[in-house]
Amino acid sequence: MQDAVIAITAYGAEQLDALQVRDVSSLSFKMPNVSLDDVGTVKGVANFAVRGLGVNSSIPSIEPAVGVFVDGVYLGINAGVVFDTFDLGGVEVLRGPQGILFGRNVTGGAVLLKTSDPKNEFEASAKFIAESGLRGTGGNYYAMGTVTGPLVKDVLSAKLAIYYNKDDGWFKNFLPTGGSETFGKSDTAIIRSAIKFAPDGAGDFTLKFEHGESDGQGPAMQSHTGGSGLAGRIVNFDRESFDFSIDERGFTTSKWNQLSATLNLDVGFGDGVITNVFGWREFRQNARIDVDSTPAFLFHTDAGIAQDQISNELRYAGRFGEMIDITTGIYYFSQKLEYAEARDLLGVR
Repeated sequence: MQDAVIAITAYGAEQLDALQVRDVSSLSFKMPNVSLDDVGTVKGVANFAVRGLGVNSSIPSIEPAVGVFVDGVYLGINAGVVFDTFDLGGVEVLRGPQGILFGRNVTGGAVLLKTSDPKNEFEASAKFIAESGLRGTGGNYYAMGTVTGPLVKDVLSAKLAIYYNKDDGWFKNFLPTGGSETFGKSDTAIIRSAIKFAPDGAGDFTLKFEHGESDGQGPAMQSHTGGSGLAGRIVNFDRESFDFSIDERGFTTSKWNQLSATLNLDVGFGDGVITNVFGWREFRQNARIDVDSTPAFLFHTDAGIAQDQISNELRYAGRFGEMIDITTGIYYFSQKLEYAEARDLLGVR
């Protein structure tokens, strides 16, 4: 941050823990000119914007303007980004176009997420969190833990991190027949493993794998008076409230696997480092949404995403003399993306 001639906001592991960051969207309140919200209609889909540049859509073919990188691996779609985060080693947000170092889809900026590396000393930590519901709604419970330590002293180390969240629903859905029901239930489980090989004076190699699953109800959609002044025809709630009434509870199911392999080799040429970052990810998501946001069957939508990506970056970075820094490399990215959508209008698909 002291040397870079661009606008950067960065947080380390201790700062993130002190700020009680549970997902990247909560950092929006700590960074000027940065919005890290989700899209609202489908859980986990990012609606990131930096200095007003962003994309507000859950359709994956509309590519993001703010790139997200996890452990150096670019995420090809904005789905599956805003899930609960834990075990983070650092977060950096780079404002403004970053095409020189990060390629395409970084017109607004880049968000760099780094999970923690295995350590050479044994360390174990755990955290349990419980939140009470409001107005008679359910509770929200978190459990997470990390174990790390050496397998071969000062040479080989490993890490295992586990996370689970059970949300019984914070909202109330007012039923057309009278009464209400707790709404917004979800369950999320994530497991991360990592191994690091770092022989003295020869660089290092780190392999990380993550598996995650999330299941829950659809979004809490509210019908209210819009910006044009037109009130909802069937129900019209105060937009300052959390009240709503929908006939379709909907659902969101997400499952993903991702792997990163990073190799750093110290070289004498320019006192530099050769780095290779390999990435692989598969992501699946299905959702059903009550788009009309009313207790009548007017407009419901089903959507499904299947994404597979693979990438590899090879780069060299070195310094010559007191004034010249060189970074050069080559990058490959390939993605297979399938998206399907069905719409029910007035009960007809």
